[in-house]
Amino acid sequence: MRIILTSALCTIVSLSLFSQDTTYFGFGGYMRSGFGIDGEGNSHDVFQAPNSEAKYRLGNEAEAYAEALFQYFLVDEQESVFETNLRLAFVTPTSKSNSFETTTSIREAYVKATGILGRQKQLSFWAGQRFYSQVEVHMKDYYPRDMTGFGGGFEELQLGESMKLAVAYLGGSIDQLNPDGTVRPTNEFALNKTTLDVNLYDIDVGFGKIGVTFDLSHFTGDSLETLGGTYTVSDNTGWSVGLYHEKAFTGGRNFVHLFYGTGAAHTNMALITQPMGIIHEPGEVIDVAGFRRFRLVNDLKVDFTPRFSMLGLLMYQNLNNNMPEHNILDWYTAGIRPVYFFSRYFSLVGEFGVDYTSQEGVESGSLVKMTIAPQISPFNKILTRPAMRAYFTYARWSDDFIGQIAPVSFPDQNHGISFGLQMEVWW
Repeated sequence: MRIILTSALCTIVSLSLFSQDTTYFGFGGYMRSGFGIDGEGNSHDVFQAPNSEAKYRLGNEAEAYAEALFQYFLVDEQESVFETNLRLAFVTPTSKSNSFETTTSIREAYVKATGILGRQKQLSFWAGQRFYSQVEVHMKDYYPRDMTGFGGGFEELQLGESMKLAVAYLGGSIDQLNPDGTVRPTNEFALNKTTLDVNLYDIDVGFGKIGVTFDLSHFTGDSLETLGGTYTVSDNTGWSVGLYHEKAFTGGRNFVHLFYGTGAAHTNMALITQPMGIIHEPGEVIDVAGFRRFRLVNDLKVDFTPRFSMLGLLMYQNLNNNMPEHNILDWYTAGIRPVYFFSRYFSLVGEFGVDYTSQEGVESGSLVKMTIAPQISPFNKILTRPAMRAYFTYARWSDDFIGQIAPVSFPDQNHGISFGLQMEVWW
């Protein structure tokens, strides 16, 4: 979850009516931390299905992660705002299944200027390294669209009465961290590419708003050294298109995202990353041109009453990793997170999620993960933070996945448990 200080920006603009330039500072961020143990009393392992890109996160996170955002605002007498952003991240493993040490990263370092054109006062120009055009599924801490990277562009260009345009030219921001703050596996590649990203959004269609994205990505190819030898990733120019619809209603919203991408643009990211299900052989050439990805996501958030709230998720993904054999991978997932509030501060959170994955000609199976967590938080709303919780998690998976899910804690079993304490906050 990433929070931008829009309220601070609004305050700054309102204060800028003074006749001289003024400056302000802002501070925001995100943290999660806790500790859990497995059924044997050791630090807990996480439950994630093979060939899935994310796990159901409640009671299933095995690291301490923090982001600290520092902002500097300059507001001039014309009510234009120049905004400088620096976001630092820190992650520390808390599970024996993690092989990395404490890792730090500069996640954002960019400048944005708003209000410098008289007829388009909401228009912003930006340059640097930025969290950009992200779509988050909170229950899985998953980003089906994440154009985070280095580059620049403009956003909030008003076209007519009910349409806006954003355009950016991006290069991937390569560090050791995934979008969710976990550390990338050392045996998987993440390579830079260049992308022209076009986003038409806030299009009012009467039953909500839609947006359309188009990406053209170019990758120049690279050779990589591994412990087994050298292999080559071929160059390619690929394209992708996305369609999303958001419907707000009393107490919540429903978000639908449809995506199809080819070649270098198949990830819906500013990076080109290794598709799931690939097995490297020294000397081989990985042909990027054959990569294909289709994804459909429906994400629901609703506060039904002061006593009951819920998150819901349905998703399907089909991936072609262009292997000579076993190249088609399917991923289905469905989950809910209901919350019952005993009072303003005390609640009981549950999470039930099912992942089913298959790779053509190799294996298929399911993972069922269930968590119950008594929680303390400031308000009786689904995503109010800070939150402190105790949790108990149970997971069960197909026999074909034995040794691949929670392999450190449960190497020869098809089920497992964990329990512990955790806090989470953003501001």
